[in-house]
Amino acid sequence: MKRFLALLLGILICLGGAGYWHYNVYANDNVPAITTEQQLKQEVLKNLDQVKLEFTIPTKLPIYKSKEAEKMFKDVINEISSTGNYGFGNLTGYSYYITSNMGFIQIKVEAYYLTTQKQEQEINNKVKEIVKNNHLKQMTDFEKVYFVNKYLAQHIAYSSDATDGGHSAYAALFDHKAVCQGYALAAYRLLTEAGVDTRYITGQVHGENHAWNKVKVDGKWYNLDITWNDPMPDRGDRYRLNYFLITDQQLAKDHTWNYRSENPATSKKYEFLMNAQAFTIDKNSIYYTMPNDSHFYKWNMKTNKKTVLFQNYMPLKSIQVHDKWLILEDFNGATAKVKTDGTNYTGFTETVVNNWVNSLKN
Repeated sequence: MKRFLALLLGILICLGGAGYWHYNVYANDNVPAITTEQQLKQEVLKNLDQVKLEFTIPTKLPIYKSKEAEKMFKDVINEISSTGNYGFGNLTGYSYYITSNMGFIQIKVEAYYLTTQKQEQEINNKVKEIVKNNHLKQMTDFEKVYFVNKYLAQHIAYSSDATDGGHSAYAALFDHKAVCQGYALAAYRLLTEAGVDTRYITGQVHGENHAWNKVKVDGKWYNLDITWNDPMPDRGDRYRLNYFLITDQQLAKDHTWNYRSENPATSKKYEFLMNAQAFTIDKNSIYYTMPNDSHFYKWNMKTNKKTVLFQNYMPLKSIQVHDKWLILEDFNGATAKVKTDGTNYTGFTETVVNNWVNSLKN
């Protein structure tokens, strides 16, 4: 008996597939293992993350429970369509067949992806190279996520004029152009390689399909939307922290999603950085300024202590660390410097201040 089940076809976040029942009893010495929906979910995710074109999942379900097995599979696909891994995010469609082996059900899956096997190998090599050259595995969880947010925002311009329409990690890493799906998939690969537990999340923003990540930093889950941390139009090296390590509650102000949250993000530890104007990190410390605020802050991540190093009345474009010095740059290109403990602040010249004031009047 064979039966066809039509499902959705698509690339951006939507998925497609076809299901068939086919009964064929044959001998196999392997003992099937899957008995629960959770086990099935883990097997599906594992095989997809390895970008396998075909895979078979054996079960201990007797053949007369074919309908139950099919429902279990469909429920798993529905669940991971909102929160999954790289493999599922990279999926464009699939078909599945329910067969039997020695009277037990097997689920055979054929999968279709955004990328080819050759492109996947190139992605693997590129990801390993970035992680190794930038010593990500020696960083703290926070530093790893900060680096990936910065790296992708600085190296990608939001655009669909790329391979796969910008939906893939390949487009993000090699074309340096991507849409939200490409940003999130590239982030997943880099963070996972660096040792950060990461999820690929889909939902909507203002009624449009969207993708982002969830990351686990020091045992707690946070949301990370690098697409929305990359200003549009593209500003080269400029990037933001508006959607960097924020809670579900904060994200829900403009994002919506449809999944059962197994990993709720409730910690507000880093949300003070959301509106940071200029910022950088160095040796467990974050240096930053806020709009309409003359304070220059230092936050020690180990002690959780925040201090005001000095008063700075010039809006800053960037902060860089050089040994024990911070180099400050304003939006006119003028610079000042100060030691990382807040001493020896040179300040900006009076001429620079006057130029800034005049620019505000014009």
